[in-house]
Amino acid sequence: MEENKYIPGVCNIGREEIRQRKIVGIIGLIATIAALFLLIYFNASTGFKLFIFIPAVISSIGFLQAKAHFCIYYGWASIFNFDSLGKKNKVEKDEYKIADKKKSFRIVVYSLLIGLIIVIAAMII
Repeated sequence: MEENKYIPGVCNIGREEIRQRKIVGIIGLIATIAALFLLIYFNASTGFKLFIFIPAVISSIGFLQAKAHFCIYYGWASIFNFDSLGKKNKVEKDEYKIADKKKSFRIVVYSLLIGLIIVIAAMII
């Protein structure tokens, strides 16, 4: 995938933005592992194990966006960025906006499913 070109429903962020998403993924992963460790260490009840869902989803959103070269917020807001952080360009064509929104929705759904799988795994442990 070409990293420096907007492709509707495929790629809407460049290198700097991708790097930011990876950082979010790493922070979320560290939080997920730390939470899991604490839940196991303190033999937490099932109800507490549900809270691992939040860092797991944050981590998966970060990593999935980085892997896809696609920001879910940018997709919903109909913007893209291949320049420095914070600079945004507007998506003009309606069919491009629709493709971006569909891609954003898929990333969110996948992230929620990953979070759910991690919660189920935490409950089994």
